[in-house]
Formats: sequence, structure tokens, C-alpha cells
Amino acid sequence: MRLRIGKALLAAAAVTAFAMLPSCGLFRATADGVMDDGEDAIASDWTAADIDTAEFMYEFGEDGATAQIRFKSPDRIRIDVLDGTRTVVFCLTKASGWMFVRGEVINMTAEDIAEMHVALLQAIPFRVNFQDIFGNTELAEETEFAAGEECYVIHGNFRRDPKYPVTLWFGKKSELLRQFEVDRDDGKHTIQYFDYREFDDSGVVLPARMFKFSDGGATKVTLNSFEANVDIPDYVFRKPDKLSALEGDKR
Repeated sequence: MRLRIGKALLAAAAVTAFAMLPSCGLFRATADGVMDDGEDAIASDWTAADIDTAEFMYEFGEDGATAQIRFKSPDRIRIDVLDGTRTVVFCLTKASGWMFVRGEVINMTAEDIAEMHVALLQAIPFRVNFQDIFGNTELAEETEFAAGEECYVIHGNFRRDPKYPVTLWFGKKSELLRQFEVDRDDGKHTIQYFDYREFDDSGVVLPARMFKFSDGGATKVTLNSFEANVDIPDYVFRKPDKLSALEGDKR
């Protein structure tokens, strides 16, 4: 149950942004072009290069559960989900990871790591190459409305787990992701993104409000804060030897 809630939060706290090619009639947008330009829609290359660490604080659900996401360049990420007195922790680098679930510290499976890389894509978009995450992408001929904006639509799948198809809606004017949908074994999960703004004078634009829809219901997620270049010790990402050492082994 806690693992499922934690993974739902990872999806609901997704933060991705993409863009389009010029629509003046001289150019035809492509899926790769949309994703390439989208990396600049949320943070320019020079802005991203200046960010070595970042901390996000999310609130979700009716009970005020929270999630703290910590990132350290180049590819370390840790997510702590706190619901009352219960905590779920996910931590990984590019190729491996561990998690604290139901009172146990366990290594991630390949499927777990694939899911976490989706979280890395969505939570740390200024450090991710979208083509590394999505494959077999195609731009639909027709635009659609999503989250109140006319959008380009891209269909594809995850490179690490191609059995799961994904669809992404990108604002034609805002150049930002407005909706993301993945079709999993347990049904469709849809996320809509609203109220993009710059946090912490960082030059990074992120959605302050998100809504996740699935067969299990709807969840609102609020990004309360984002701070760049904060002090994050290396031990935070180490797999702890003891179950109580949720901050990692400080040695």
C-alpha cells in the first residue's frame, strides 16, 4: 500500500515541460524538435548548467501528506514521502537504487529503477534528455485541447519499458507540458499541469499545481517550494546499514 502511494506521488509530482517548432507555416513540428525545444522552455542550457543541487517540497492529497525531493548533479535523486508518521524513501543514481518500504531497506528491481527514472525525468527536467526517456515518438497530425490550451500531441513509449505507451500534450503558445498520460497494467494515469512560475529566482519555471487522475480517483499536488544550489551532503544518497538510518550512512 505504501509503495503504491509512494509511486503514485512520484507520478503526481511529475514536472516536465516541452516546446514546439515555429508554427508560421514554414516549418513542420517534429516530435524530437518539440522535446528538444521543451528542455529550454523550463530552463535554458546555461541556467541548467549553473544548478548542481536542488530541493523540491510537495504537498499532496487531502490529508496534507508531503514529499521532499533532493537532487545532486549529475544523476543522484532521493524522494522522501511522509504521510503522518509513515515514511517511504526512494533513492537512486543512473544505474542502481534502493528504497525504504514497510520497514525494510531493499534494492530496487529493474522495473523500480525504470519508474524512478520517470520521476527523475519529471522532477528534474533541466537535467534530462527527453529522447533518452521516450522512444518511438510520433507527433499527431491534429492538435487537441488539454488543461485549457491548444496542444501538440506526441505518442510514444518508455525506452526502458516499451510496453507502456505514453501520450504528452504540449501547449502551442505556452511551450509547456499541459498533460501527460501513461497506460499501465493497473490502468491509465493522467497528470495535468497548471500555474507555471519561476521559483527561487533560479530561472527555472515549474508548475505550482498538478492534478493526477486514475481509476483510484484524483489527487491534487502542490509544489510549495523549490531551491537551487542548496547544501546536500553525499551521505543522504548512501544506502543505510540500519533500518533507522533513513538519512543514509554518514560514515
